[in-house]
Amino acid sequence: MKKNRQSFSVRLALRFMFLLTVAIILLSFVFLLFVRSLVNANQTEELKNAEDKVFSAMAFQIVSGYLSEAEIPYYVSYIVYDSDTQETIATNDPFLPLLPTTNGKAVHYFVKDFFFDGNLDILYYAQGHVFKERNIVVAVCVNIENNTTAEMFNSLPLALLFMALPILLLSFFVSFFITKNTIDPVVKITKTAKSMTTEKLDNLLPLTGRGDEIDELSGAFNDLFLRIKADFDRERQFSSDVSHELNTPLTVITGQTNLLLRWGKDNPEQLEKSLLAIKNESASMHAIIENLLQISRIESGRIKPEVSDVNVFDIFKRVSEEFNSVHTNVRFEIECDKSVVVLADVEMLHQILTILISNSIKFFNASEFADGECIISLRAFVEAGKTILEETDNGPGISPEALPHIFERFYRADEAHSRAAGGSGLGLAIARTLADSLSATIEAYNVEPHGAGVRVRFEE
Repeated sequence: MKKNRQSFSVRLALRFMFLLTVAIILLSFVFLLFVRSLVNANQTEELKNAEDKVFSAMAFQIVSGYLSEAEIPYYVSYIVYDSDTQETIATNDPFLPLLPTTNGKAVHYFVKDFFFDGNLDILYYAQGHVFKERNIVVAVCVNIENNTTAEMFNSLPLALLFMALPILLLSFFVSFFITKNTIDPVVKITKTAKSMTTEKLDNLLPLTGRGDEIDELSGAFNDLFLRIKADFDRERQFSSDVSHELNTPLTVITGQTNLLLRWGKDNPEQLEKSLLAIKNESASMHAIIENLLQISRIESGRIKPEVSDVNVFDIFKRVSEEFNSVHTNVRFEIECDKSVVVLADVEMLHQILTILISNSIKFFNASEFADGECIISLRAFVEAGKTILEETDNGPGISPEALPHIFERFYRADEAHSRAAGGSGLGLAIARTLADSLSATIEAYNVEPHGAGVRVRFEE
């Protein structure tokens, strides 16, 4: 791991080093070119001024074939000649050749071995004039062979190349330091992530506390790990609950079978009792497996809701009639406008209501209120843009500690009463799964003076 981290830091530092060095060199060259252009412009302007002074001096101060030296800088050479006859009119340097006009700009002029001891290397400016009916050319120049400014500009590229080495080294170490400090939190995150197992998903990734992108990434992974841990915990609990739920009927079946093998087959009464117990427990196992399969199909998307407008009053009427035909001690109270509709799968909604009502009836019959009349209230209304369906009963209600868990699989608030009432502890879990598939929320609560209620909330 350490080797990989260093190699990544080095690679990133090298890239940054080369980018920084190239950027500095390019900017330096651009700056030099800009300065050089300014110098050239200044020299051109200076030569133009000198040319103007030479022409003025020639026009007004021609004395013995040369001009007054005070009119132009000492380092500027000039020559004035007739462009028609090629006759030299005035000059302060007899070795200067007749320089052609430059069309308003300074020009570099070089002739190798022009002098017996060197080259002619000048920057000059020449302008044509008409003076006393003569076509004359005034040319001024500066010698750039020994020009320190030119020499400086010529040597600067080489100096920049020598400067590149320390720039490379400095940028490498700086970028390596920055990269290493930047990568360290990622390394810690990686080490922590590698140490995680299904048993240690609560080992959260470290946070730097700076609130930057790395902290956001760590926070996102921590949230993911916590959700995964919650899923693992649910699956472990689910596996344990399935084992427990299936173990009970299997134990009963095994016990009854052993009883029959020993002496029950010769006792008609015991034979009938044992076979009835085996049948009931087999039916219980079958119901558990079917319920689990239904939850699995819904969650995996194999069972998809066929959504349409469902009239709530009609489905309330349907389930009340179905239960009244079986349970004579149940009375339904329906409070719903006949125009209320929800966007849902009619069969899934019917199953949700069937589960809720069956649950209420079972626990009512297993409670101290069983001798009385079971009243089931079905109500629908719109609140804050959402259609809410409510089912309440006048049974024993739900204990406060059990209320947050009743939609969990195999959860039973009262194991003894649940066994007596029947059921596998999966009914409300199926109701919640069906509600989720319909994009609805479901919640349970208690009613006064006693009883339980469930709300199913649909988005409008």
